[in-house]
Amino acid sequence: MNALHVNENFLTKHRKSLSIGVALLAVYIVWGSTYLGIKIAIETFPPFLMAGIRFVIAGALLYGFVVYKEKKRPRLIEWRDTTVIGVLLLLGGNGLVVIAEKTIATSIAAIIIATVPLWMILFAWVLNVQSKPSKSTLIGTLIGFVGVAILMFPNSTEVFHLDMQGLVLSLLAAILWSLGSIYSQRAVLPSSVMLSTAMQMLSGGGVLIVVALFKGEWQQFHIENLSLRSIEALLYLILIGSLVGFSAYVWLLKNVSPYLASTYAFVNPLVALGLGYFFADEILSSKALIATVLIISAVVMITLFKAKKRSAQ
Repeated sequence: MNALHVNENFLTKHRKSLSIGVALLAVYIVWGSTYLGIKIAIETFPPFLMAGIRFVIAGALLYGFVVYKEKKRPRLIEWRDTTVIGVLLLLGGNGLVVIAEKTIATSIAAIIIATVPLWMILFAWVLNVQSKPSKSTLIGTLIGFVGVAILMFPNSTEVFHLDMQGLVLSLLAAILWSLGSIYSQRAVLPSSVMLSTAMQMLSGGGVLIVVALFKGEWQQFHIENLSLRSIEALLYLILIGSLVGFSAYVWLLKNVSPYLASTYAFVNPLVALGLGYFFADEILSSKALIATVLIISAVVMITLFKAKKRSAQ
């Protein structure tokens, strides 16, 4: 009986380890690949309209599944707060990245979005959500912002020039995503994380579609002009990027430390860089490579320090 019990424990731990590995791989690759997916989708889709369609469909599918399985109905105040979060994350965060990718490489957008943990630390401190960051955290944050400054500083002698508007939009997207994430910590949300996310995707996606209407994107949209690869990219973003990627991340948050789950922040840019190089003919300049090393090193430093501090408590 003891040997049987030991074997069952071993198999249980082995299955969980395997599940963690698969979930991490999904978040790393899937979320890293969405930058290329966006780039391909907006080749023939208007940008805000594409993002709105993506999140409304993904949100509707997830909402229907959760309501059917959990038999829960959200309150009006929960719709209010999820709408605020959805607007900040999906219109401000994702929507601006979609526009930015019209003029900058997918890898550059991913590198700038990797600064989200740095902005969250800064805003959480300024807004008194968290106590003053430690010296190591401040040093890591400073290194990360130096990387951003290098990336955005114009250099007339460089062969590869980066579009300043695209860089600024990506940076603003990272800032708004950070503010939305911080707001979510004090918002009134459903107890079900899946239901909350479905509501955020529905509300944020709906606002994206409204913005597309005011920008005249509906008039520019003609089904006969859509390419097959753009349609396939949109389907990938809906089914894999929004549903599979998010589900894997939610599962990780419940089964591993948040610091391990958050390692996607410095793996995604590397995935985006590789995919952009092989499938979109994107090349990083020496300046961008230096900025990449600084930003990713800063995020790794802060993440590992927090993990080490937590394990010591």
